[in-house]
Amino acid sequence: MANGSAGLGKRKAEVTLEEEGDILEIMPIGAGSEVGRSCILLKFKGKHIMLDCGIHPAYTGLAALPYFDMIDDPATIDLLLVSHFHLDHCASLPYFMEKSTFKGRVYMTHPTKAIYKMLLTDFVKVRHVITLRS
Repeated sequence: MANGSAGLGKRKAEVTLEEEGDILEIMPIGAGSEVGRSCILLKFKGKHIMLDCGIHPAYTGLAALPYFDMIDDPATIDLLLVSHFHLDHCASLPYFMEKSTFKGRVYMTHPTKAIYKMLLTDFVKVRHVITLRS
């Protein structure tokens, strides 16, 4: 070096382009800026994983659901992971599985599955009573 110590301690940052497959895309389908309707789509190395599929408990009908129309093609989702049994994390799962082209697998713990069935049955009964009163 001509300047002696002028370059010590400073390295030129290497700039490399990442392959497109190395980018993790995180897309909030719900709950991006609120509590409720938790649903996040992850895309990485050609795989699509949905985390949770909840409702917003303050709303009814379609307004309670995540923004499923943001998903280009639900059939491309490889799997859906349900984190736990709270309604804001799992209650729109039946709607999503019935009304979309999703054909992937759904994973949840055994305790979540056991509680989920009871919780959803109770949720449907309560919503029916609320609808009758409205």
